[in-house]
Amino acid sequence: MTMRRSSSLLTRYCCASFCKPTARGWTVKFFLRRYIMSVPNIGPGWAFAVRLLLVAAVPVVIIFVSLRIVLVPWYLQFEYSRAGFATDASGFTDAERLQYARTAIDYLMAAAGDTRLKDATAANGQPLYNERELSHMVDVQVVVQSVLRVGQLAALVLGGGALLLGFMRQYHDLRTGLLWGAIGLVAGLLLLLAYIGINFESFFTNFHQVFFASGTWTFEYTDTLIRLFPIQFWADVSVLVVAAALAQGALLWWAAASWFR
Repeated sequence: MTMRRSSSLLTRYCCASFCKPTARGWTVKFFLRRYIMSVPNIGPGWAFAVRLLLVAAVPVVIIFVSLRIVLVPWYLQFEYSRAGFATDASGFTDAERLQYARTAIDYLMAAAGDTRLKDATAANGQPLYNERELSHMVDVQVVVQSVLRVGQLAALVLGGGALLLGFMRQYHDLRTGLLWGAIGLVAGLLLLLAYIGINFESFFTNFHQVFFASGTWTFEYTDTLIRLFPIQFWADVSVLVVAAALAQGALLWWAAASWFR
């Protein structure tokens, strides 16, 4: 009985002494709140697994955001009005070209079975696209929407993983996951940017061979898709997407590295 009472008195004395509104008191209260009264931390195995998910999700999310930049209407206006961008040699006015291109981009974001391209006609009343072009645009729509779904899923993984590690106070794993995701992205993009700069045509060909069947993505220079989206357009898009992703990756790298200091 005496020992219990002495222990209780000692605890009360310690609390009264160390939890006073002084610098030392606030330090102890912060320590108690953060480490003693916090929720139990998840095990290191789970934290490591979530960290790996963050490393994988960071590049996907950043590339997803960068791709969305070129799928908005203002980008077409910017690209077509840019100094040095070639006009259509086969007769599209600037206004027609912009209108047709916006319809094509809207089609990529529409539900499967959308007929706006099939129904589209030129100023002379002739169909705007031939069957090969329509077939290719169906393939492009599938690829674009699949990429967007993967990006949205990766965003959920990134957000959920970051919240979980933060809630469980696994800050080291959170910082490390973001940092290495950014480092991996920046390293990969620098290599890709070098490849694009050295031989864009090779990059363009290999990119299409990954996503589309051979022979389904090449067209005549007089076809509408080439007139709306010449090779210069795709070179500019590639550089913009890579540069935007590189800037975001570098910013995240700096932020995560600064967090360690």
